[in-house]
Amino acid sequence: MLLFALLSFGWVTAQVSGDVSDLQAGLVAKWDEVMPLDTEKTLRLPAETEAMKLEDFAVAFAFQVEKAPDMKHGSHILALINESQGGLLDWHLGTKGFSITLEGRGFGHPVSVSQPMEGRWWQVVLNVKRDARQALSGIWVNGVEMNSWREAPGPIVLTKTLFDPCSRGLGGQIANLRLYNRALTRPEILELAAMAPMAGLKAKLEPFTDSMKLMTEEVVAVLGGTEAVAMMEEGTMEALMLTQFPGSRVKVRSLAWEADTVFRMDRPMNFGGLRQQLVRSGATAAMLMFGRQECLESGEAGLAEFREALETLVTLCAEVTPRLVLVEPPAFAGELSKHNATLKKYAAVMAEIARAHGALFAAQDGELKPGSTRDGLNLTSTGSAQLGMRVAKLWSGDVKVPDGRLKALIGEKNKLWHRYWRPANWAFLHGDRTAQPSSRDHTDPTQRWFPGEVEQFKPLIEAKENELWKLANELGGKLP
Repeated sequence: MLLFALLSFGWVTAQVSGDVSDLQAGLVAKWDEVMPLDTEKTLRLPAETEAMKLEDFAVAFAFQVEKAPDMKHGSHILALINESQGGLLDWHLGTKGFSITLEGRGFGHPVSVSQPMEGRWWQVVLNVKRDARQALSGIWVNGVEMNSWREAPGPIVLTKTLFDPCSRGLGGQIANLRLYNRALTRPEILELAAMAPMAGLKAKLEPFTDSMKLMTEEVVAVLGGTEAVAMMEEGTMEALMLTQFPGSRVKVRSLAWEADTVFRMDRPMNFGGLRQQLVRSGATAAMLMFGRQECLESGEAGLAEFREALETLVTLCAEVTPRLVLVEPPAFAGELSKHNATLKKYAAVMAEIARAHGALFAAQDGELKPGSTRDGLNLTSTGSAQLGMRVAKLWSGDVKVPDGRLKALIGEKNKLWHRYWRPANWAFLHGDRTAQPSSRDHTDPTQRWFPGEVEQFKPLIEAKENELWKLANELGGKLP
């Protein structure tokens, strides 16, 4: 049982716009190309770094080795040394994981990695943030904080300094090597972890044309507020998508959050900006569902401001993928139906922006059926299903009620995704309580157990999606 899921503590929020990373700030040296790990190539730091004193700093790199070290000794991977061969920082790969040592300080900080080392890329960040009270310096592997400690005062002086990559017979490659003269934030560490070593080989995504025809391995991210959350929890839209594209192994990722608007998206501290959320989720397509709350709050007087904010949002999403869909908001009901004429004007703005960006626009066909809302605003399960069926027309989907078994599996998968993506005790995971004893292994206070425990949800999500795809194939009549 995952202990992490049992706790619920403080929830420190910050606007998404405040979590934007800047990987150029404080960058002292970088080698982003893929290079061999060997004993003959050293990488000299720029001349302007001579005698630079590093107080807070970070070193990041990605590497892969062709074989794991033997049982007799670990193997050197990378070192930051001076010309007299004095070690400043040293990275080693052992039979049980990484070991990073800050030479001359007497500290060794091993990281346990239980997966096979060879044949895959690993991204490592050593992040040093000096604080006498809290353990803010740490080691991150593939975007996951593995351990952290209090780093003693005293700078590292860069005098005729170079990086020495060397695998000591293991073979392999190193890429995205960077040195910063400041500590990185969690969003920046996550962005580095998502930076592919072979970025030039990434397939180019093409925008949708007349319909939402999905690729194999498509990842559809759904953005929006309360209506989007309700639609995703109810499951009809996702079920119709999976049965329409059997065998395509489509993934649907809800990035929707209650009360999100084009103006404001509150997230926990260190959660990361929207662009990074799309990248982390692996989104190849994005579905945007906004306009309803904005209309209710600002009315017709807010149309110009809505247009500007939506344009900014769509432009940001297009930086990640051109495969975009804007969904017209469903009509209000009851007493709130007096706002529907204004809501249509918001929808017209969305349609214009969709055309300008080569995105699809999903229009609503009429008002919601009776019983579709609880109060004229918030959707019931009936209203959420109706909205899902309307969205399904984007891919000429069969709008009949989907199989209940498939919806049940979708609900189970989405609960796992929710627990992974937005766990309740965020402050102890990556917020302002990571130095608390309850956030750490009681046998070794330097070891972070929560971040690794949350990662256990990923194979559970994958297993549930395999069940989903199998059933969707059967229902789609195209079993392999």
